[in-house]
Amino acid sequence: MLKSLLCIALSTAVLAGTCPAQILSGDKTDLFALVIAPIDLTDASRSMTVYDTNEDGAIDKDEQTRIRWQDEIDQYDLNRDGKLTHLELCVRFAKIRDDSGVTQQVINNAKVFLRRHDKNGNGQLDPDEIANGWPSNPEEFDANHDGVITLAEMAKQFAYMAGLRREMGIEQVDQVTAIRTVRKLDADKDQKLDKDEQQGAYLPLPAKEFDENDDGKLGIMEIATMLAKYRRDSGMSKSDLAKVRSLFERYDRNSDGMIDQTEFTAGDVFGATARGNPLNEFDENKDGQLTQAEVQQTIARTRKSLGFNDDDLAEARKLLTRHDKDRSTFIEEAEFYESPVSGQLANSVLKQADGDDDKRVSLIELAKYIANQKD
Repeated sequence: MLKSLLCIALSTAVLAGTCPAQILSGDKTDLFALVIAPIDLTDASRSMTVYDTNEDGAIDKDEQTRIRWQDEIDQYDLNRDGKLTHLELCVRFAKIRDDSGVTQQVINNAKVFLRRHDKNGNGQLDPDEIANGWPSNPEEFDANHDGVITLAEMAKQFAYMAGLRREMGIEQVDQVTAIRTVRKLDADKDQKLDKDEQQGAYLPLPAKEFDENDDGKLGIMEIATMLAKYRRDSGMSKSDLAKVRSLFERYDRNSDGMIDQTEFTAGDVFGATARGNPLNEFDENKDGQLTQAEVQQTIARTRKSLGFNDDDLAEARKLLTRHDKDRSTFIEEAEFYESPVSGQLANSVLKQADGDDDKRVSLIELAKYIANQKD
């Protein structure tokens, strides 16, 4: 059921017969607001090569007769001249990609996997390459069932799975942490951690609660679900969990879930001592050992005192960039708007957000203000 709902959420109805005025008015998806990615340019160039047979830089009416998506042509002929240009094709591919939830980050991730498994370097996974074992579910990647998996198909499936994880409350940092945990401790290479292997992992919640198939082992998705629940319940943000993971990947040499002074000294290859010893920052009971529980508790407390999360901070950065005309890293009184339009901050925001009453709003103050508006 969840998978079906996600398919609906990730799909958008085709905008047939829509005029530019309707598009720009906001009645339909704003094609002009789409962000063009490099893969859209590549796909558009390929289509131009196929359809623009007279090579005049546009696909005219005669050339359009070979296009399979006839009912969509008018939608993407943005200047209504009866032709399709390279840019208009880019918009179509960007729309398809956007509807599928495929971002540049997803594409970059797909490229990593393609380079890893594309042994003959032809830009796709051929049947013999797929037979080597990745992906384990090739039928879910091969959308057109032609026996090969392209970069676009790979990216679309990755985006779908990312959307599915988000529906379950799992963020990328939870998934990455789970993958790295299994990769590091999976001695028998079965992509799961049995009870013995779990001893080397810091699992913040009882494993039995997340062992969905009750086989006594935890797979990547089960661990990611656990990490996501603990992160949300403890109030940590995505960047907070990433900080914990990074700290222990760097210093916990014996993978026992603890960092002592010896491990810290051995891992201090970049001169971190000069910037602050994490033992001093997080070791609350002062026993000379740092556990993941101590780090997470300290970070969760700090996050709670800050009063905002990563999304609030990102929105605050965007608004600060938009309003801070003199690049002072503050929004001064004169930079607020008397009669704001959408996306602008009104004068009244200054009084609500200016915590130290210095007649200006800092990034942190703005992030707290944004978080408070959600309550």
